[in-house]
Amino acid sequence: MRKRVLKKTFKVVGIVFLLLFVLFPLYWLVVSSLKYPEDIYTMHPSLFPSRIRFLNYLDIWKAIPMAKYYKNSLIVSLLSMALATVVAVFAGYGLSKFRFPGRKTIGITFLITQMFPGILFLLPYYLIFILIKNKLGIPLIGTYPGLVITYTAFVAPFAIWIMRGYFDTIPSELREVALTDGCDNFKAFTKIILPVAKPGIATVAILSFMKSWNEVLFATVLTNSNTRTLPLGLYEFQQEFMTSWNLVMAAGIVISIPALIFFTFLQRYFVSGFTTGAVKG
Repeated sequence: MRKRVLKKTFKVVGIVFLLLFVLFPLYWLVVSSLKYPEDIYTMHPSLFPSRIRFLNYLDIWKAIPMAKYYKNSLIVSLLSMALATVVAVFAGYGLSKFRFPGRKTIGITFLITQMFPGILFLLPYYLIFILIKNKLGIPLIGTYPGLVITYTAFVAPFAIWIMRGYFDTIPSELREVALTDGCDNFKAFTKIILPVAKPGIATVAILSFMKSWNEVLFATVLTNSNTRTLPLGLYEFQQEFMTSWNLVMAAGIVISIPALIFFTFLQRYFVSGFTTGAVKG
């Protein structure tokens, strides 16, 4: 009995400590977003602010062009998510259900691409976009298509791997029965397989959106003042001699809202889709 009580006590203490470790930064973000500037720059910042300033959430829209950055991030993230999800669904299905030469090599290649840091591809992407503009007259730097192509290219390999693993868990008999009943491959895919694959599709959509929404490295080089995204916009709160941390924290809360809403609506698909695809793949 004593061992059982001690074991349960250690488990509860461990869970509480883990929750504090994970949730405290979020709490500090919220509290700091409601503080006055002088309350942040004090030598002994308080855990519980004595006064609250809700105007921080209004000032962020006046201090920088947040609305424009919000629009840019939404456009780029949604387009990248849609394109990466479509590519991942069709490519993952092909790798899972069809047998052709080089199938395993292609799957391994997708994983190998994830081993390299993105900064290695920054200069090549920039030079390729410059070459396309000079040769074809198509501007990609400082445009939405340039960012969408870049983000899709980086998230697609991992998304394809997830979808391939998820399609592997769907019995091939479903497709064979549909073909026997008179469906062609496309109808069997859209009418039978896709409804079953909703958890995997939701997982890929969430990962693609989050990758595009939070990306900073490529946006630094491939955007201009008209296409700048929210992560870059946060740097504008930094002034010559100080940084408006209360506004930065408030902007951080506002920036996280779309991702939070998106994840809330798709969370019931996310866990099952991610774990199933990962284990099977």
